Amino acid sequence: MIAHVFKIGQMVRPCSSCRVLPYDVFRVLRLLPTTAGGMPLYCIKSETEMIERVVEQNAIEAAPR
Repeated sequence: MIAHVFKIGQMVRPCSSCRVLPYDVFRVLRLLPTTAGGMPLYCIKSETEMIERVVEQNAIEAAPR
């Protein structure tokens, strides 16, 4: 099982290979359990949207400061 690499409150953005997320900066709201395949999940939210999204760890990367 892979460990969570991002922390609650950390700013992330979609990886360049991710096609399902809008290119925006998101804040990690919650760490979620892993998928059946062992990939950590995160609940994230953009400052510009009202919705929360659930994404796999391999779909996001740390946003530059």
